[in-house]
Amino acid sequence: MSGKQDCKTRYPLLLAHGLGVTEHGGLYVPWGRVPDVLRAHGAEVCFGGQDAWGSIETGAAQLAEAVRKIRHLYGCERVNIIAHSKGGLEARHLISAMGYGKYVASLTMLSTPNRGSRVAELLLHARPGVAVWARGNDAWWRQGGDKHPDALRAGEQLTPAYLEIFNRTHPDACCVYYQSWGARLGKHNTDAAMRLTHGLFYPAHGDSDGLVTPQSARWGRYRGTLTGVSHQQLVDAQGVDSGGFDVRGFYVRLVQELVQMGF
Repeated sequence: MSGKQDCKTRYPLLLAHGLGVTEHGGLYVPWGRVPDVLRAHGAEVCFGGQDAWGSIETGAAQLAEAVRKIRHLYGCERVNIIAHSKGGLEARHLISAMGYGKYVASLTMLSTPNRGSRVAELLLHARPGVAVWARGNDAWWRQGGDKHPDALRAGEQLTPAYLEIFNRTHPDACCVYYQSWGARLGKHNTDAAMRLTHGLFYPAHGDSDGLVTPQSARWGRYRGTLTGVSHQQLVDAQGVDSGGFDVRGFYVRLVQELVQMGF
């Protein structure tokens, strides 16, 4: 695959991960084989560098720093953001609340809980126990490199009630192309962890990828629901194709479309 240029976008790609991970690991290692295959097809790939357990505001500020570095490094005007899960909310805050729309050409969101996650809402019902866990989690991740961990705040910001307000106060920027995909596990998915969360919170949560429903993920131009794909498999956390979902092929096609659209 070396030497191909079919993923060489006009603007560099910025991959923004979700909650509980960094580019180096955490609950899982995001992106897996994706950066390598995109680079093999000519793409310029960079990372968001957000905290694993920061708030939306913290993550957006860290994305802003990444955008500034990318613009300086590549001498480019804008970037294309591909965001998974909470990373999409951080990117939306970056664009809408921090005035970075002029620096972002496109935002692609993969299972971003734009209308909240009932998983987060139901877990927060056990607030006393969650608060104790959150303090320990923050201390652990502060030692691990998070600059401003705040797991309780991060969880609150994923609830439907919070996202209803967030959506009213974060209008889309007219200069940015927004698109999104959702996912659902289906009957034969092999991701045991996501099948567990799906089973624990279904039917109150509804059919989902284990954490986020397709209805919540829908934003901008909705490209469809990927069936048989878990929340983690969307970012190649397991490093293998499963259930017929070609992870690397999906991202190559996604970026090829950005190329064709002039982004």
